[in-house]
Amino acid sequence: MSEEYEKLHPILTEVTRTFTQLYEHRKDESARQKLIKLEQLLEEKLAEIRGVKEKLEKG
Repeated sequence: MSEEYEKLHPILTEVTRTFTQLYEHRKDESARQKLIKLEQLLEEKLAEIRGVKEKLEKG
């Protein structure tokens, strides 16, 4: 990732790094399934945040 992106989105960068490390270091299926569920939850919450942000920006 670019340095500029990391500076603008430090939390998202850390979450991405954490998920990547977990996928790389946890090969067993149950851990992988848990990570997929967590990833889906994160995507849902991120979509909610983006929706509210867009709504606020539009006024």
